[in-house]
Amino acid sequence: MDTTDIPSIVTEASDSIIYVSTMDTYELRYLNEAGRTLMGVTEDDYLGAKCYSVLQGRDKPCPSCTNKRLLQEGRCRYETYNELVGRYYVCQDKLIEVDGATLRLEIASDSSEEVEQRSTLQARLDVERTLVRCARTLSSDAGGGKGIGELLCVLGEFYDADRSYLFESSPGNIMSNTYEWCAPDISPEIENLQGIPLATFGNWLESFESAGMVHIVDAERTLDHDSEEYRTLAPQGIDSLLAVPVRSERGEITAFLGIDNPRRSTEEFMLLRSLTYFIQNELEKRELLQRLNELSRVDSLTGVNNRNRYLEVLGELDENPPASFGAVFIDLNDLKLANDTLGHSFGDLKIRRVSDLVCQLFPGSVYRIGGDEFVVLAADLARDEFERRVARLRERTLKDEVASASMGAVWSDAGEAASILVSRADKLMYADKQAYRENQGLHFRWTEPLA
Repeated sequence: MDTTDIPSIVTEASDSIIYVSTMDTYELRYLNEAGRTLMGVTEDDYLGAKCYSVLQGRDKPCPSCTNKRLLQEGRCRYETYNELVGRYYVCQDKLIEVDGATLRLEIASDSSEEVEQRSTLQARLDVERTLVRCARTLSSDAGGGKGIGELLCVLGEFYDADRSYLFESSPGNIMSNTYEWCAPDISPEIENLQGIPLATFGNWLESFESAGMVHIVDAERTLDHDSEEYRTLAPQGIDSLLAVPVRSERGEITAFLGIDNPRRSTEEFMLLRSLTYFIQNELEKRELLQRLNELSRVDSLTGVNNRNRYLEVLGELDENPPASFGAVFIDLNDLKLANDTLGHSFGDLKIRRVSDLVCQLFPGSVYRIGGDEFVVLAADLARDEFERRVARLRERTLKDEVASASMGAVWSDAGEAASILVSRADKLMYADKQAYRENQGLHFRWTEPLA
């Protein structure tokens, strides 16, 4: 074998694309078999043709052409994407001398698989970093919902989306948009998406069960324009979206997490699915905190407002006195005696009985501020109505053997501080209590005299 034939045999057998072109006119002088096969040309087709035309499908030199760099450095190595064939290549360029002419030699090796692997690895790293960031955001939240709002911002930016949001279910098979993040210049929709019947999401629920998600790519072309789904999405400018269900420990769908018009990582579902666990925990934490907050303001025995809530409301009324205000101070009679002689169960019965009677006449305005003390804070109630209710309460407690109580009542439309009126009602109640004790149940004056 003539050893001078070996180079040509090697280049023709190579899987890499190898070509030689002139530096000044970009004319192809050689293209190996791999290049000819990929580009679908013969020797007659490419010889003398422009390299950028044959290899890139362009009508002028490539913007990334390395000729100037080659003239300075003699060789270079870089990675590029060939739009004509849709592949990535690692290119090694070198200047060579042939018959006294300086030519460009390029060996382009397909690196698409490596690029895809790197891209996949980078995408996974991005997802993991974003997931950690979201988890930290939620863990730093005290439970007021701020963490979910910040998480939606992270998600929206990750997907380069228009909106990210959370819908939550509520009794009566209703779904409502409870949290929303919007990109700049994107109008919020949260106010328009409240109290939507669950049936509206029928197709989505089926997709949640069958595919574990909803993925709409082109709403304009793929959805029935007469469907409720399209009529809901189109006015919001939603052409594509991702949505995944949030489930309770029992597997019930309690919410769903959604992304509108994602432009990046549109096939990346792991992040959304992973976050549903954290979001469900956050919703449960929020519900627990709300319940604890409610319990801190509600009397456990009677279910009425407790002293903590009483002090809050009294402070608010002092700062902003209502046009009219009535206060009733109520103290159970002989509660200690009932506890000592008939037991605490009977004492609890007395407390609940009085509470029920007061709540029937002043619903939502009753506070248990001590073991045997209740206060009514009645704002913006006309004097006649207030005194009518107080009189009925007095009548009922007098007739009820269990619910015996002493009380004092004050009403004013002079803009006085609520705490001052409560104090005056307390003094009237004390006088009524003294009369009860001294006169075997014959009560003293328990309301202020009419003006």
